[in-house]
Amino acid sequence: MDNRLEQDVLIEDALKSQPLAPMPRSITANVMARIQMDRRPTLITWNDFVIALVIALTLGALFITAQSLPPIALAKLRIQGILLYQGFIINARWLVPTLLFGLAALFTSFAIPPLLKMTADDRR
Repeated sequence: MDNRLEQDVLIEDALKSQPLAPMPRSITANVMARIQMDRRPTLITWNDFVIALVIALTLGALFITAQSLPPIALAKLRIQGILLYQGFIINARWLVPTLLFGLAALFTSFAIPPLLKMTADDRR
């Protein structure tokens, strides 16, 4: 018999043969004293403030840049956007299935190892 199985049998026998001890009356108070905190958690940290500031400055810089561009540059940007969109529409025939199969392969690679671990027999 495996060593772990012998230990499990001994533990089961000990649990069945020994009487249960009464639960202490102060168990709820002891547990609650451990999980209650003295102060409220901080809702906004300095990292959140810095990230918001960087995003706001970036959006402001983009707005000011767009306002100060000459009209010919805006027209060229619009033409490039249209060309990019048309290129996507033309290539979507192979791009969309490729992206979907790639995502399916990625998610499968995440899912298969845990499934193999769950189905493996540990008692061998």
